[in-house]
Amino acid sequence: MEEASEIGRRAATALLRGERRVFEEALDAGSIAMRVVGENTWKELSERQRERILRAVRDRFVDSLSAPHGATGEIAWSAARPQGDAVLLFLGLRYRAGVLKTQWLLARRNEGWRVQEVVLSDPGISLTREVATALGATAIHQRDRAHEARAVAVPRVLGIAAIAAIVFFLGRRLAPSGRRILVVTAIAPAILFAVDGVLSVRRVLSEPWIVPEVLTPPAWKTLEGEALAEERRGRLDEARRYWERAVAAGAPAAASDYQLGLALKAAGRVADAKAAFARASRHSPSAPGASKELGLIALSEGNPAEARDRLRQYLAEAGPDPDAFSALAVAEANLGEKGKAVASVEQARMLLADRWRGLRLQSEVYARAGDATKTIAALRALEVDGALDRERLRSDPAYLPIATDSAWIGFLAETPTPKKSPPTSP
Repeated sequence: MEEASEIGRRAATALLRGERRVFEEALDAGSIAMRVVGENTWKELSERQRERILRAVRDRFVDSLSAPHGATGEIAWSAARPQGDAVLLFLGLRYRAGVLKTQWLLARRNEGWRVQEVVLSDPGISLTREVATALGATAIHQRDRAHEARAVAVPRVLGIAAIAAIVFFLGRRLAPSGRRILVVTAIAPAILFAVDGVLSVRRVLSEPWIVPEVLTPPAWKTLEGEALAEERRGRLDEARRYWERAVAAGAPAAASDYQLGLALKAAGRVADAKAAFARASRHSPSAPGASKELGLIALSEGNPAEARDRLRQYLAEAGPDPDAFSALAVAEANLGEKGKAVASVEQARMLLADRWRGLRLQSEVYARAGDATKTIAALRALEVDGALDRERLRSDPAYLPIATDSAWIGFLAETPTPKKSPPTSP
């Protein structure tokens, strides 16, 4: 599992740094393409057609996961678990705009572990399904080889016949020397017509399937782009109408409602956002991230029981996530489930590479659980790297449950330890 995880992390890191080749070597584009078009169809495609589809597969995965042009990204956290003979790798990809949670399925092939699938966890978007959408339901279809062979052969036969007719009728009026020049001159285009005809007919007969030279995206992709543009302009009601039109044209309904919900939540329209997230969670397939967002909203509204249930549902659907574990730990602590809160925060810490963030989070959960001793122990581990701001701790609402504890009062009254070198992430 560690070998597969390392290959997946290496491929993701390379792509986030703009090194496309390394990622493409790890991607099993052939297996993905075969699943998209069907094994029997794949076997009947020519090498030229296969390469066109492979290029579409690679482009879709690269475009979906790469950092914006001119920028780079990094892996924020990772976790893995076995899935049959394969390995499911959970990666948080950090870009300038935030962290994208992804699931990578890796399976062993003769040449080693290869990436079989990547899923954008929160909207529930499979990149393989995205490739199938890009190819379209009718983009690759069986051809009428006899009809097309006639269609490409007849114009070329007529061209050769026209050349022969010209040579015949003009040659009768020319002297023998002029006739020879005419024949020699006519041979070149006649040969070109003949060779082109033979190659064209041969290609038609050897390719039972039609694969377009340019694979155009479905119509709803344009509507989706318009919806996102309206969101950036802050015109959310217009965005909603575009999302509705996109869904009517074939866009995934859950992902559309989830994206709209995020925009509404960012704009402060919490009630509308909750309605959008609720719809996204009811669709089949659903958008797992909707459960997380509903849980976070419930937590902010003082409903820890609903928050706990929503966040547990999200973690079951989408896999581990330090932010979800952190929020779950807070909800469990608020409900008095001290042991479960500590277990959740420990799982969040295991995922985080940022030692400071993990320890600070742990201290907050211990405080919410009313354990002043463990809260202080976590904060002292932070103080090894640098002085804590005790005034900020005194006013931080996360530590209110232990505000009257004598140990906590004594800790806040201590003289700060002189600050050492800045903390670094391992």
